[in-house]
Parts: sequence; structure tokens; C-alpha cells
Amino acid sequence: MTKRSKNVVDKERRNLLKIFASAGISQGLLRASPLVGGMMMSRLADAQEATPNKSVTIFVPSGALPEHWYPDAELNNFPEMSAGYAPVKSECNFLRNMSHSSGGHGRMGTVINTDHTGDSFDVNMGRTIGANRPFRYVNLGVFGSGHGDMTREAGTAVPAEDNPFNAFNRLFGAVPSSDKALARKLNIIDTHKEALGTLTGKLGAYEKHRLDQHLTSIEETEQRLNEFADGSLAICENTAPTPFPLTNDTFKQQAELQADIITLALQCNLTASCSLSIGNQQAEFSFKDLNFNGLYHNSIHGGNGGDPTYPHFRETRAHLSSMSSYFIESLMNAGLLDSTIVCEVTDMGNGDSHSRTDIPLIMAGGGGVIQRGVSNAGSENYTQLNMLHTAAVALNADQHPDFKRYATDVIPGVLS
Repeated sequence: MTKRSKNVVDKERRNLLKIFASAGISQGLLRASPLVGGMMMSRLADAQEATPNKSVTIFVPSGALPEHWYPDAELNNFPEMSAGYAPVKSECNFLRNMSHSSGGHGRMGTVINTDHTGDSFDVNMGRTIGANRPFRYVNLGVFGSGHGDMTREAGTAVPAEDNPFNAFNRLFGAVPSSDKALARKLNIIDTHKEALGTLTGKLGAYEKHRLDQHLTSIEETEQRLNEFADGSLAICENTAPTPFPLTNDTFKQQAELQADIITLALQCNLTASCSLSIGNQQAEFSFKDLNFNGLYHNSIHGGNGGDPTYPHFRETRAHLSSMSSYFIESLMNAGLLDSTIVCEVTDMGNGDSHSRTDIPLIMAGGGGVIQRGVSNAGSENYTQLNMLHTAAVALNADQHPDFKRYATDVIPGVLS
């Protein structure tokens, strides 16, 4: 594996500034549109060796039942709770015999952190591998409802953005402060039109084609947001979409939109570090169109009528797994998965007993850096913090002088 030098971010910054200068890109133009900075990062990436340089963390609450979770070593047979990952199995590594550093309800703040102080993993990756991106990190969620925050910066909880409309506008709708009145009358692409028009004249044919693809993807996602909006306002009316109610009935749509928005942000090089919390630490949410329509929490505790096979927990966790798999597939379809290390985390093992063993953890992506299949951690008592450290090593973030170390050992059998 190629090692990044300890001043890799400074070096990247210097190279990026050279590209800005040679293309005639001003600081004012960069401030006008994060998409301009992202496009220039694409030019820099083309000139560098293809290694993983993006990080995604997915949180799925309340663990899983081991006997209904672990696939076989060849990933040919998936029990119900992990069956949703079958479409992306060739991109995944399922970790076995993993423990949790601090498992149970109410511990979301330490799922990707050593404690409730300092920076969580997504912030840490934003400070290291993502230091030169327009957005250091992006943390989105679904139905957080105030029940726990996974992201922490300098010891302060940073709530995930649960509203996909707000997330989309924050990432793709930035305009100069003097133009905010105008921005309210325009759609997302229009707010960038002047900056993008200036940029287009400075790009080669290949980059123009790529920028065109990015803008098409953005417009398609904005159209989906409009379709879910009350009143179904059309983009051609140049009116910002009206948010739909963030209810249990739209949980799946929210999760998929948030995944698509993160994929777009990574595709446009707006950020290098993202997290998505699919649900909250108290499991206070529910789904439509399932046999079990109560709270996810109740499908785990007491809602199975004494059936020791947990039919409702199996169903609800399988539903969440399909949403996480959708995210991985979204990255794969966008051509981003080989350059992205995905870590799926949770807050416990067996959700009913709140255990700290047999934690269902997955790593995905990374091209040839991350092994596929099943990795058995053995009896070394590796935790999810070791998985984060393994991801950081795969990203060479551990070479950065500001890297916060979560563990010292890499999980054996994961890195190529």
C-alpha cells in the first residue's frame, strides 16, 4: 500500500492552489460555488495515484441476532437479517467475533469515538483526508428525533441533518450572501449558473463532460425531492421544493434520498468524509408495509409474542439492512466505491440482550485495499474502534500529524 507523507494534506493543498492559479480560478469564484472547488479537486484526483481517499460511516441501531446475521464464508448464503446485502456482497467484508467498546442504548456518542470528548471518526477524517474539500464532513440522518448524536467535534455533539431538503440545499445551494434574495427565486443549478459559466470556459472537453454529468445527477435528485414535496412543485417553475413531512411512513424514502445526496456530494468532491445514521439510538421509529408496524424498539424487546426466533426483529433489521445496502450500491453505481472505505457500525450485538459481543460490522469498498468475504477477528477482542483504525490505515489518514487514534491495532485479514 502506498504511504501518504505526513504533510500529505499540505502537499495536496499546494498542488490544488497551483491548479487554481493555472486555470485562473479566483478565491471569489470558489466562495461563490462549492461545486467549482469540487470540480478542481476532480482535476487533482486525475493526476494522482488511484487509492482510497473518501470515508463513509453508516450507523444501524440495535445490532442483530448472530444466528440470523452472519453469512457463510463464501457469501453464498445469507440469513434473513443480512439478506439485503446480497446485491453488494462482492464489495463487502463481514467481520466476525467482534466486540463493542461501549455497547447498549444511549451510547451513540461513542460508537465512532473513544469517548464523549474530542472528534468522532467522521470529523477526524474530514480534518485529515478531507481538509481541502469545501465541506470538511457531512453528517446526515434519518429520524434522529433528538435521540442521540453520533458526530462530535471538539467534544460537542453535532446533530445529524435529518431533513434531506435542508441537506441538499446546504450542499448544492450555496450562493454569495448578497444574492440570497435572488437565490430564493431560483433552483439549485441556477444559483450556481454564473460561477459554473465562468468555470466552464476554463475546462477541457473531458472535464466539461464530467461537470455536465454532475449537474445532471444533481438535477435528477432535485427532481426526486420535488416529487416528494407537498404540491409537487416543478423545477421549471424555479421555486424551491417544499419539504415533505418526515414521518415513519416516509422512512425508507428519507434514507434513500440521504444516501443519494451523500453520493452526489462525494461525486462532486464537495467532501471526503460522510456519515449516515439510519435511525436513532433508542430505536424510536417504525416502518410501513411490514408485517410488524410498531416501533423498531418493540420488535426487539417484547414484541415477538415469546417466539424465540424473533420474527419481527428479523423483519425490521432486514429492512434496515436493505437501506444500508442501497447506500453501498449507490456508491458503486456512481463509480465511487473503489475510492471509498465504508464502515457500517452499530451500538450493540444482540439487540435484545444489549450484548457487547458478536457485533454485526461490515467494511466495504476500497478497491483492492479491503478484502472481500468474511474476516474472523479471532479471540483478540477487537472492537469497532479497531475497524475505524483499520479504515484510517487503508485511507493513510493515520500518517497525518493531526490524526486522532482510536485504536492501535489493525484487524487481521481485512487489509490486502
